Amino acid sequence: MTAKGKVMRVIVIGAGGGLGRALVNEYLKRGASVEAISRQAEPADLPAEARWWQVEGTLAGYQQVFSALGDEAMQPDVVISAIGWLHQSEWQPERRIEALTMEQLQTYFEINASLPVLLLQALKPLLPKSHPCTLLQLGAKVGSISDNQLGGWYGYRASKAALNMLYKTAAIEFRRTHKALCLAVVHPGTTDTGLSQPFQQRIAADKLYSAEQSAERIAKVAEGLTPAQSGGFWFWDGSPLPY
Repeated sequence: MTAKGKVMRVIVIGAGGGLGRALVNEYLKRGASVEAISRQAEPADLPAEARWWQVEGTLAGYQQVFSALGDEAMQPDVVISAIGWLHQSEWQPERRIEALTMEQLQTYFEINASLPVLLLQALKPLLPKSHPCTLLQLGAKVGSISDNQLGGWYGYRASKAALNMLYKTAAIEFRRTHKALCLAVVHPGTTDTGLSQPFQQRIAADKLYSAEQSAERIAKVAEGLTPAQSGGFWFWDGSPLPY
């Protein structure tokens, strides 16, 4: 519920992944009305308080959903995008410069940086100007340039750093027109999902979090941010991360 007792309106993009679905469930627990957008088919156990939108995964597919929500005059209180890509089949994070390929680098930037900011562009007509709204894009701590002490993971690191810059730049622009809006990139911590599964053997047990735990933390970060903090890069506990 919102502070005024109205039902909170939430959009979760990338709702079919482990963390995305946990975010849907977290906000349903909080009494919100959830618009869940995913490339995957609607799950059979989806509660009535959530509406599922299956998309192709292209920018045009997401734009169609946003247009439909706009026709309903839907203005969200919270938007969270869990879109992101790290590995698939033969493509793994590049540990050495010899492993870099143009195709893999372009894919990292397309999914981790270009698509999120173009979704922000498409969302703009839905974003309220007269009441608070928080829009979070999930990012990664390894996208911090100043915190990079280990090297490796070239494309993933660079695309996540680009995401930070794109959101920071957008926040400056939106501050002029959407004064109650907070844009933020949030690192959820290493979460037990398919994205992190190949790399979990190196993670200490107390540093690997369940999807439910990460979703609860992300929702708490969203709840605590203010428009004055728009453009920031945040850890899952609400503390700022360096760019």
